[in-house]
Amino acid sequence: MDIRIFDLMAACHRRISLEAAHQKNEQEKIRAYGDRIRNVDHGSFTPLVFTTSGGMGPKAKCFYSRLANVIAEKQHQPRSHVVAWMRCRLSFSLLRSALLCLRGTRYSAPTTIDIAGLDYQATIVESGILV
Repeated sequence: MDIRIFDLMAACHRRISLEAAHQKNEQEKIRAYGDRIRNVDHGSFTPLVFTTSGGMGPKAKCFYSRLANVIAEKQHQPRSHVVAWMRCRLSFSLLRSALLCLRGTRYSAPTTIDIAGLDYQATIVESGILV
């Protein structure tokens, strides 16, 4: 898994459609890492491509859908709550990344969240996300 976040308004993406921009970025990642991961590491490779506004490439959508199913099943939560929680977390992560590029960092390390004891429904209610 490798992540790329790109700005759709950048000069190199202005003349192509959103789908083409996602495809171009996914193919660049596959060319750069795909063969090595399959042949040397004997693994699978999924490039996660996002726009700065939160849009996902086709492979990222498949990955997030599968991840939501696994988390929902494991945590015995409704899939819709898990998807809303994941989208909220992704939006804030992308926002933090964009702000980090603009102003730099003020702290040393990100914090981690233990999802085992997480109350998905309370998180969704507090965030105001419509399910």
